[in-house]
Amino acid sequence: MMLMNKKGFTAIEVAIGIGVVAILTTAVLATQLMVTKEQVKLQTKLEESIDTNLAERVVFSDLNAVEPSYNNLTVKDDKGLSFFDYYPDVPANMLGKKEDLERNITLKLGGRTEMFILLQDLNAGALMNYDPVAAYDIGAVPSDFNKSATLSFSSLNKSKWVEKQRSAFWVRGRALMLDTPARLRPIKTDGSVDMKIAPRSPIFIGYVDGNALKIDATIKGLVDLKEPESGNTLDTVDKFLRAAPSIGGGQSIVRMRAVRLIRYFLQPQEDARYVGKPANLYKSVYEDGRWSEPFLMADAVAEFHLRRDSVLKRMIYFKVKKMDKKDPTKTAGL
Repeated sequence: MMLMNKKGFTAIEVAIGIGVVAILTTAVLATQLMVTKEQVKLQTKLEESIDTNLAERVVFSDLNAVEPSYNNLTVKDDKGLSFFDYYPDVPANMLGKKEDLERNITLKLGGRTEMFILLQDLNAGALMNYDPVAAYDIGAVPSDFNKSATLSFSSLNKSKWVEKQRSAFWVRGRALMLDTPARLRPIKTDGSVDMKIAPRSPIFIGYVDGNALKIDATIKGLVDLKEPESGNTLDTVDKFLRAAPSIGGGQSIVRMRAVRLIRYFLQPQEDARYVGKPANLYKSVYEDGRWSEPFLMADAVAEFHLRRDSVLKRMIYFKVKKMDKKDPTKTAGL
């Protein structure tokens, strides 16, 4: 029988104790490392989701006011079809197969990197009716009642007409859009209406500069300024007002609203932590004849996708896809 050392532990007991402590320490450290890794992964995912959610929230807010884009912007989708075509009055079988009704735009580095939308700027005020006569100087009444008085275009804000109705509209750099409630289509050679063309109103878009509503090459390049029936370009306010169609009689109903032209675009991001080449997603607003300073919406973006499943509906779906990170536990060559 082994004799006990009444003054302490035996050497064997001490060794066993040290071994047990070492095992427990190893287990605790392994658990801590595992928990730390999971916390890092969770924090990374959380940061990425916050970044993505913020970007998608900005886009969602923008698309709530995208109605002026439909049938007015000339933006093409990835197949070269008009992304903002909208047919509210024809059956689907008139327009072809299901894939002919879909519209998709994907922004990614190495491919398409920008797209544009036109929004109503409700912060400046609601849509209002505009009296076309208010923009003209009317000549003397002719003695012959079969002849009309002369009309000389002056300004949309002649006698501060717009400012009195909507003070926030006539502000330098503010973009304004003119259209009508009428929806027209081209007339074919046989005199019938071409129902395969999306119906649209004549429009004019420009930005306020003094007493004028100016238009430039950027607006002309993105907005369809053609009169729907004749195909004539309405590149001045005067041309638009004179071509505005009458509704239910001789009087034209002209509408005015404040709008914003928005650009979404990608630029390369230098960051070696990602698999592939990540991009920054930016937003910019066209004001006073130039694009504003870009606003960063999300980084490490792989692609930004927008989709319409049918030109018979206005719904736009979108998704910001983030770039995958490299696995830090793996080393190249091993």
